[in-house]
Amino acid sequence: MKRLLLVAALLISFFTIAKEKYKYVIVPEQFSFFKEPNQYNLNALTKSFFETEGFTVLYDTDKLPDELVKNRCLALYVTAVENKSMFVTKVAINIRDCSNEVLLVSEEGSSREKSYEKAYNQSFRAALTSLKGKLNSFEMPADTKASVTDVIIEKPSVLEDLIPTGTELGNKNILYALPTDTGYKLVNAVPNVIFELNKTTIPDLYLAERGLMDAGIFYKKEGVWNYEYYKKGKLVIEKVEVKF
Repeated sequence: MKRLLLVAALLISFFTIAKEKYKYVIVPEQFSFFKEPNQYNLNALTKSFFETEGFTVLYDTDKLPDELVKNRCLALYVTAVENKSMFVTKVAINIRDCSNEVLLVSEEGSSREKSYEKAYNQSFRAALTSLKGKLNSFEMPADTKASVTDVIIEKPSVLEDLIPTGTELGNKNILYALPTDTGYKLVNAVPNVIFELNKTTIPDLYLAERGLMDAGIFYKKEGVWNYEYYKKGKLVIEKVEVKF
């Protein structure tokens, strides 16, 4: 009897973990088709909607909780798609997971208002309203419980060969390249994954992702590695120290 009770308890525990709901939602501080953050107060409106749905909502520019820094798959990610014509403003809201897979698309909110502010507000409100109660049906896959750090630490021999233990380790700016099937993962000494690089047909030029809301190109120029991307409509180039 005790053995049966133990098995039952383990099964209940397993299914409880497997069916854990998403806790976080990440909303962009600026939607891609606008020229400034929180234009027409739409980002705040979107954030407020998901808060009323019971989520902890953060902007993509906010400092993230430690558990979310270690594992971005604990959150859902919001994007807005505009389908604007001459007379009608149309907007849909997409909900994505950490692998950028679209889990849910809202109904398309639309407005014929001539005022941009009124038109976008009406469109966003209609699109968001169509999502009411639907996000709570999504459950995190069991494998999202393992953070990126956990996955890397499972291969200590690779990291021990790659990351030095001397004075170079004290340089927190240096990243270390771990080969993947499509390119590299660049990790720091913790180790946490900072960049994911995907090969192109051009030598020393990679498609790069830093987190889920930041993407650009990673290339070598005059012996220096650079990360080039757009932030709020402005081109940014960062020099990156990498050991391949």
